Amino acid sequence: MDKKIIKLAVPTDDGKTIFKKMLGQAQNFNIYTIDKNGNFQFLETRKNPYAKTLQHLKTLDVYEIINDCPVILSAKIGRKGIERLKERKVQLIFRQGNIEEAIHDLNFEKLR
Repeated sequence: MDKKIIKLAVPTDDGKTIFKKMLGQAQNFNIYTIDKNGNFQFLETRKNPYAKTLQHLKTLDVYEIINDCPVILSAKIGRKGIERLKERKVQLIFRQGNIEEAIHDLNFEKLR
């Protein structure tokens, strides 16, 4: 992917708002691209088959669904999940509310 375009994953149940609970409990992940001018585009929705499971290292199972996204925009991620994602060089951004408003407010220069 072009280095001037970054892919990001957003957990959601309704497709419009950032899921309020833990990342791995969301039913879906909306995948977006954002470019250096702040323009963003919805790409697809990916189902989370682990939404209702409680396995050991769940964050890593969930990450396999979105591992092509170097940025995750989420309301909450567990402490151990944050550590595991940071070990994989994932940039974590925490916001709540409307997905498109939250993406619009991101500063591309601060995204990796």
